[in-house]
Amino acid sequence: LRPGIFPERKILGINEQTELHFQNDMIDCRHTFGETYVYLSCSGRCKNSHCPLTPDRTLQYVSCPGQYPNRVYTLANISNQEYLTFVTKSGDTYSNNYFQCDNGKCIDYNQVCDLVDDCGDQSDEQLCTNNFKCHSTPDFIAITKQCDGEVDCLDFSDECNDVCGDEITDGY
Repeated sequence: LRPGIFPERKILGINEQTELHFQNDMIDCRHTFGETYVYLSCSGRCKNSHCPLTPDRTLQYVSCPGQYPNRVYTLANISNQEYLTFVTKSGDTYSNNYFQCDNGKCIDYNQVCDLVDDCGDQSDEQLCTNNFKCHSTPDFIAITKQCDGEVDCLDFSDECNDVCGDEITDGY
């Protein structure tokens, strides 16, 4: 877990708060999406998953240009490195649950790893292990739908690939 990203308490969500109850075991996160996936994977609670919030995505004060005009600048300290970042204020609540896309756009954590290209450059889905990207279309499907015997990608790539052991032959 990257220190400072999530509070120590097990309450998740900005717009809607949910109290999370975990088993002590690792969790199969192939069925979780959005903010829950981000929280669990970045907390080290997922089997075979890694945190999509890489250190190069740490919000700096210049991040998300043109977005969040109500930002408040603050000094952050992660792993003994100080830097200027920002939070936004809505009413009495401050928030910094933003993911910076490769194209500079920022989105909320609930839009990361949710099978939708919210960034417009697919960077919010690229580091997620809960999805499968169709080969010739921009679509993402849940990883649990790969090799399930039902075609979900228009190009059949979710069923005809090396992982499933099936392939498409010319003329069929």
